[in-house]
Amino acid sequence: MREKNFRKPRVRELLETRGIELPKKINEKFILKLIDSGILIPVGSSYKGAVEFIDNLNFSDRSFALFPSKFKVSKEESDYGIKSLEALVKIDSQQTLRHISKGKDIPFSLTKEFAEQHRIWPYTLIRQAIKYMDVEKPPVGFYWVGTDNHFRATTWIRAVAGAEMQVMKGKGDFKGEVIDKRPYARNLKVRVSSRTEEGEKYEFTLTRLPMHKRGDIRQYSDWINLGHDSADPDASYRGEEHERRKHPVCFWSASTIFSFYDAMSFVRQHPRWMQFRINPFPIPTNEKMIDFVDKLRLKSLILNEENGKLKLEILSKTVIDEVIGARTILSYDNCWHHWGKKNLSYLYRPQKS
Repeated sequence: MREKNFRKPRVRELLETRGIELPKKINEKFILKLIDSGILIPVGSSYKGAVEFIDNLNFSDRSFALFPSKFKVSKEESDYGIKSLEALVKIDSQQTLRHISKGKDIPFSLTKEFAEQHRIWPYTLIRQAIKYMDVEKPPVGFYWVGTDNHFRATTWIRAVAGAEMQVMKGKGDFKGEVIDKRPYARNLKVRVSSRTEEGEKYEFTLTRLPMHKRGDIRQYSDWINLGHDSADPDASYRGEEHERRKHPVCFWSASTIFSFYDAMSFVRQHPRWMQFRINPFPIPTNEKMIDFVDKLRLKSLILNEENGKLKLEILSKTVIDEVIGARTILSYDNCWHHWGKKNLSYLYRPQKS
């Protein structure tokens, strides 16, 4: 079950929540004991096998999924993979556009005219692009190129957390608001609480929002240049690094994705305004999907070797993103949808006191 904050749990905390009696130090001998007793169960060496294992893992019992060290991704590898975009799938690739248009009049990159002509929804691109990926080399997220030649990128776990935060706000467990009294053109200024730093807040502007009247053909193209100028460290840190690139990247953190949903809700309260017609960020499609993510966050550990000794670690965001990416390749529709018209309460179930 998810807590109100997003602090990364410790290995000891995760084991203690399952009633496992722990020594003062979790050493190699104790780790091997947990493996022998069936509390730590190896997931195997393939991503496909890991997905199947996590899907079948019982959330309520004492066992944990144990990932081998081959799944570990260093911070340097993670930063490079995301900053270079090499670890993400390009959803507006020539191959994807060729499929959408059935091979006719393919532009060099996604244009507004092409998007409007083929009435393109973002999920159509993501679902098609993911089909070309190798399940054993899964992407950690996705990106597309705007008509301004700027890249827009995010990862799967950030999309999950952004949707969770919106449901948390509805239960009074997270704070965010739209500061503007009405949209200025298609821009809105917002304020979002920090996910990790208590008392910290970020004010920024969402720009070029996909807001239109029903039936306006531009709804199929104006999401392409969606942007923000958030100082949220997860978004701005990667953004500053990306400024070194020829074409800058607008990176969507969980907080900025949340602010997009918050803006959607704000605009929806005023039907006389232009409404949001497109959501480019995927939402976990059902309780089974969010359980899958929770089992990666709260019921999985990775076995690492440090100075010749075995050590348990929690899964990093990047490892979680890779396993989610593998599940997405295997069955996109059982992972994601793109509108919140149904009950989304399964996204956040706080622990009872």
